[in-house]
Amino acid sequence: MTGRGAGWGLLGVVGGALAAGCATPQYAVRPTPTPEESAAVVQIEQATSAYQAQAFERQGARPIRTGEPLAGIEVQQLVERLGRMTERPALPYRAYLYRDQDPNAAALADGRIYLSTGMERYLSGRGGKPDELAFILSHELAHTAAQHLVKRYRLIQQQRLVLALVSAGASALTRTAGSGAPQVGELVLNVASLMQDVAASGYSQEQELEADQLGIRYVMRAGLNPTAALDLLQDFARFDNPWPFLRTHPYMELRRQYLAQYLHDAGRLPPTAASRTTPPSSGRQPSPSNASARLAHLRRVQQLYPHGSVSWQNLQRQIDELQR
Repeated sequence: MTGRGAGWGLLGVVGGALAAGCATPQYAVRPTPTPEESAAVVQIEQATSAYQAQAFERQGARPIRTGEPLAGIEVQQLVERLGRMTERPALPYRAYLYRDQDPNAAALADGRIYLSTGMERYLSGRGGKPDELAFILSHELAHTAAQHLVKRYRLIQQQRLVLALVSAGASALTRTAGSGAPQVGELVLNVASLMQDVAASGYSQEQELEADQLGIRYVMRAGLNPTAALDLLQDFARFDNPWPFLRTHPYMELRRQYLAQYLHDAGRLPPTAASRTTPPSSGRQPSPSNASARLAHLRRVQQLYPHGSVSWQNLQRQIDELQR
């Protein structure tokens, strides 16, 4: 997904500092999520949604009216139809349109779904196919139903707490044990800073693949064509960044392969079609034919990362493999 925020859009984005590692997850059938509806979770969802909605408001976001066609498709009606298929059917799912020339889509934790004007143009250029838009919307609805933003919030909160405690311990060594306490409170309780980190971090590869699989289930439950997603992802592959360690999101082709495998397992794709998209046994993408040029490129990119960081180490492993 692309854009400014956690998983915004369908095209992919460079991961934030707290994003998940670079290893590509293996294919797996995802369990049905069990949403948590505690007061604490609702508070997190409301807070993160309010924060992220501000960015869309600055780009002229407006509700898409019931019965209003976008790319010839009644979007709000489709959102409501798909929303009833999710594990959280009671949420007030609402579609919005905002100004962005890139074809993006996004979901907030409270049920708001955003489509960019670029996505409207993109879908119009493909003939305004409801089944394709259904997958886009369902993928975003899955992020909400599986409460991925809540999970990112908690993960980052825990990471900030660890950093704060380490900072407090270092301070105690040089001054007094009590001097670190304000630093812990400042880092952990600064809600605005925490929201900013959540918005910038993006979803993990696992969450993106889970959203694909959950989303295609909603499409099938709604009686729509799930194989339209394969054509859509194939076309989106032309937007891919060719270097997977610069992003948290799997390659579009890998997403397509895993989705095809799931549809085959669900009996919705003929074996011959699924065999053409069988996921590779390893997540590594094919290497360029010119190994020396790729090696030089890897070394240049490696200089962009701190020595010893996760991305630096991932690049070093690829360099080592090429030099064997």
